[in-house]
Amino acid sequence: MAKWTEINQQLQVALSKEIDLRREILGNMNQQEYVLLIGDIELKDDLYRECNKLAARLKKVIKDRGVLTRRLFDLMPPNTIGTTLDEVLDPIVDIDSETLDLYQRAKELTDKIHGQHLRNKSLREMILKEGPLEMHNTAVHAEAVQGKKLTLITIDYPEDKGDS
Repeated sequence: MAKWTEINQQLQVALSKEIDLRREILGNMNQQEYVLLIGDIELKDDLYRECNKLAARLKKVIKDRGVLTRRLFDLMPPNTIGTTLDEVLDPIVDIDSETLDLYQRAKELTDKIHGQHLRNKSLREMILKEGPLEMHNTAVHAEAVQGKKLTLITIDYPEDKGDS
């Protein structure tokens, strides 16, 4: 059981690194969206390069996490049911619970990054098709927020056809 705890702790460190990198990537991608909206091409290119560096670092951390996950699975009895960490870790056991929480946060960030990627892709395609976003662009809408003296500006992103 000491080996299980040791690997679990190493896995938690790897998952924490992964979460930090995924947060950085998501922040970068949010900045990319803003830069696309304001049309700053030079800054957009800098952000893309930085995001690629973060993605390369993330790839190594994910590989390390995979090795540690495999080591955990190797310690499990052969009759264990489940093929992912969230299926085999016991949420009642403290060490497993912490690892499970980190794993689930990493998965949530993965989903958020995917959604931001799709928004950025749609925005780039829309800009290429319809030109830079300006108030006369058909995708941009402004309307008064009910009961307030604020204007809400929305952008209609094109539907993604599932090919990202």
